[in-house]
Amino acid sequence: MISLRERGIYALSDGREFIAHAVFRGGYVLYLPGDWEFFGHHTYETDKDGLLRLNLKPTCWHVEDLIDTNRTAHSRSKSGAALKPITR
Repeated sequence: MISLRERGIYALSDGREFIAHAVFRGGYVLYLPGDWEFFGHHTYETDKDGLLRLNLKPTCWHVEDLIDTNRTAHSRSKSGAALKPITR
């Protein structure tokens, strides 16, 4: 499986953007920007084969389909700072 950057902002070809967060069991969970900022629930999670799952059900998307925007989200906070991406 491709490695994603922690707090990296990735996009799917349909334009939706997600923030990647590595999980202790391996793999990643992907948050919509507003959910990341305000401690909401992740939208997708990856399985060992890199398939993106929504509510534990497989989708047609894979980790390889994610496009790195070269932006990184701030750490979560209640101040709104996470919605202001760090630019590189």
